[in-house]
Amino acid sequence: MGAERVGPMSDRAILQARRLERWRQTAATRLADDGEAPELIERAGLVTLFPASPEVPDLFHAYVGDPDAAISSRWDSPSGQVYGWRWSLGRREAGVYTAIVRGRPTWVSWPLLPAILRLRGESRPPDDLYAAGELSGDALRIVRALAASGGVLSTGDLRRAAGFPTGKPQRAAYLKAVAELDTRLLLAKVFAPDDDDMRHALVAARYPEQIAAARRLTREVALEQFLTTYLPPAVYAVPPVLAKHLQLPLPELRAGLGRLVAADRAVPVSLPGQGASAMPGPRRWTSGW
Repeated sequence: MGAERVGPMSDRAILQARRLERWRQTAATRLADDGEAPELIERAGLVTLFPASPEVPDLFHAYVGDPDAAISSRWDSPSGQVYGWRWSLGRREAGVYTAIVRGRPTWVSWPLLPAILRLRGESRPPDDLYAAGELSGDALRIVRALAASGGVLSTGDLRRAAGFPTGKPQRAAYLKAVAELDTRLLLAKVFAPDDDDMRHALVAARYPEQIAAARRLTREVALEQFLTTYLPPAVYAVPPVLAKHLQLPLPELRAGLGRLVAADRAVPVSLPGQGASAMPGPRRWTSGW
């Protein structure tokens, strides 16, 4: 691809076709079943279960082989099948299942997890966050209940242990508190081998090695690790969208892309309607800023 310049819409369509092929969202490259999903997760680094962002691949569109396919609420549909993959992939530990892309369920590959924890995770203890007014009392109750239990509880057990009895108001408060913790990557979801109850886990307790590895990374190195994983299968990126959907500072993302360009590892291009962008250089990556 080298120093190729992208301008006409036809060229952008070519790039989009390459992306869909690498994301396995074409009839020829689609996932045959959940057995092929771990490879996509490993290669792409971040993969949502259902479509959440045009800048991140998802398993549903990879399974149907059509980026325009609509989601159905029927269990006996491709949507229902992919929904069930949460358990099969979770039990095989195909990746870490947590809220990343627009707060939606996202699979994170094991090699990329430390970088994502460094970029998106919260390094301060929950008690310190609460003392600083950045974490609610309800969220802190959930953390303490999980910590007291060893770090993992089912939804029902967690609600009881954290003091959220049954009832619509209590359920709403519980879900809001879980969302707080999900957003800061303090929680992840894990799956038991013998039932269909998805469990909540404290990331610090469940993944101590990855937490330690994240702490050894600078943000610049973590961002480089993310981009060098993300860009090859994505073919190109639209930084304003990618930054927003991953909750990353746009200037930081652009600076990371700039360092790749300076190192001759990405090539700046222009995508119609998106302004200045960057594409893979000698290593065949594409990105945009």
